[in-house]
Amino acid sequence: MNIDAHDQLTGMIQFLPTVERILYGAKTVDEHLESEVERLNGQRVLLLAPRSLQGQSPFQRVSAILGKRLAASFTAAFEHVPLEIVIEAAVAARRCDADLVIAMGGGSVIDAGKAVRICLAANLDSSQLLGSFMERREPLAATLIPQISIPTTLSGSEYTRSFSATDFAAGVKRSYTASAVASRVIMYDPAATVHTPMALWLSSGIMAIDHALEVLCGSPPHLVGDAMKLSALLALFTNLPRTRQAPDDLESRLRCQIAAWLADHSPIRTQPLRPATPALPSHALAYELAALCRLPYGLTACLTLPASMRWTAAREPEVLARQAEVARSLGLVPRDAPDQTASNGLTDKLQTLLANLGLPTRFHEVDISHEQLRLVASRFAQRGACLISGQAATESQVISLLEDAL
Repeated sequence: MNIDAHDQLTGMIQFLPTVERILYGAKTVDEHLESEVERLNGQRVLLLAPRSLQGQSPFQRVSAILGKRLAASFTAAFEHVPLEIVIEAAVAARRCDADLVIAMGGGSVIDAGKAVRICLAANLDSSQLLGSFMERREPLAATLIPQISIPTTLSGSEYTRSFSATDFAAGVKRSYTASAVASRVIMYDPAATVHTPMALWLSSGIMAIDHALEVLCGSPPHLVGDAMKLSALLALFTNLPRTRQAPDDLESRLRCQIAAWLADHSPIRTQPLRPATPALPSHALAYELAALCRLPYGLTACLTLPASMRWTAAREPEVLARQAEVARSLGLVPRDAPDQTASNGLTDKLQTLLANLGLPTRFHEVDISHEQLRLVASRFAQRGACLISGQAATESQVISLLEDAL
């Protein structure tokens, strides 16, 4: 990542053909869901939600608003999006001839909605067919029915044009990307999040911080992208603790939701004019930790983000410099602080936040052993994933990073 003065003042902002509308604010669902369903011509709606939300007021409110348009609801344990659960949901969608999916829940529910729509469009009726379709990254030959996403966590899945699903028998988590997969409409309604378990809400907020920090520190400067990510970090550092202290504070919850969007700012992509693909170690490690250890993405970020920041900064001077600039921009250290001091200040801020939120920071706190981490490292290296941009990681490199959080 070589940065010169010219590169700092050049860049691109790309508008992706994904999300049409993002509606936000208290009572967004009450006041706008019905009209959005009508706008998308939804007559037979499939409502997806986690089993824990069934019977809670947000689920009941959505069901009541849909009325006769609610053709079927499907609730399950969606964590990590098991292929088998997707197929069961797709069966329910076919049975009612669904023409619109509403996914209400965290990232796993929203990803499941995307996967169900793929199954309908590509006529996939078994977990083997879905897994094979994702592995081969087959192009879409049919139009997908639309999706409205009502997120209840800060994972960010609602605005991405990809989804992940897990084959637990093989111990593999795969992703599939296509612009048509993205939600057509997102509704950020803080009232929909109040029944989310606090640990899940807070850890998904750390994942949003992960999205901002890893891309920000691993990429060359970008006038627009940096401003959005710095704004997201400041809002999350400020408002996540407030939501823990006052769970009914809807304004702080909404500010966290908007910050989670700004952390990745899809469907807007900001990037330098010269191609640059940053390595995202913490995010990349989540795949093996999910498939092999069943560790949720949010908790993965709590454990791997500080370790990844330290590990990468020690090996890539450009990343160290970017971490230092982020710390200065957020006011965590004096403007004249040396790079190493400033970088340490950023990591210290993250560690303090995790402690104040009561979230785990070590693998032993979530019952993951050294032996399991060795398997994670082996699979990560076999996959050819990167810890440093452009370099496939070795097993020993992965272990050295993970042991920092053991």
